[in-house]
Amino acid sequence: MPRVVSATPRLKARAEAARRERRGAWLRRIGWAAAGLVPLGLLAWVLLGSSLLGVHRVVVLGEHRLTAAEVQRAVDVAQGTPLARVDTAAVARRVRALDAVASVSVTRSWPNSLRVAVVERTAAVAVPDGKRFDLLDDSGVHFDTVSVPPRGVVRLQGTSDADARQAALQVVRSLPLALRRVVWVVRASSPQQVSLVLRGNRVVIWGSADQSSQKAAAALALLKLPGRTYDVSSPSVVTRR
Repeated sequence: MPRVVSATPRLKARAEAARRERRGAWLRRIGWAAAGLVPLGLLAWVLLGSSLLGVHRVVVLGEHRLTAAEVQRAVDVAQGTPLARVDTAAVARRVRALDAVASVSVTRSWPNSLRVAVVERTAAVAVPDGKRFDLLDDSGVHFDTVSVPPRGVVRLQGTSDADARQAALQVVRSLPLALRRVVWVVRASSPQQVSLVLRGNRVVIWGSADQSSQKAAAALALLKLPGRTYDVSSPSVVTRR
């Protein structure tokens, strides 16, 4: 009679070996994952938690009226702050709050620099204020006060009315370089009564800011002729005397 051998021990052994293999595979996967996380964690620490890639220098570009130190104070980022954690939009807002700044760009410059490029406001007119002059840009923003206006900046007179001032600024913006460079003073008693005083005491009666391009062309043509007063307030019918 054949001998009957139980298969149970062999089956149990195989099942245990399979379980050990599965545990081994699982542990190996955990090990591989942990090994991959270590460099990622180290990289995150270098970028976000250490000063290795921190701000060691703030490079300021485009400053003329401002000083680099003024811009750096507005930047207000602590030395060593991780570069990746710098809020460049917030830095830009702080720098843009400086009166002389028209626009600003803030970028990271790896490994250790913050680059701040400013565009300063350009004086369009100088408004007398006692013995000093307020400098305004083309939009009428006051950004500085000086004792002597910069060379080539037009003086703005008789503009206590806000609308008259805006009309005068609109006229100044419209002037071609050939005309703007000979204008000494812009006067505006009202938005409809703007006039230009040129070097040599010649006067151009401009009127309102409407049709300024036509008025500029007419003025340039008239100024080639003798005269002291040139009226281009109606550019289709101009006069001189």
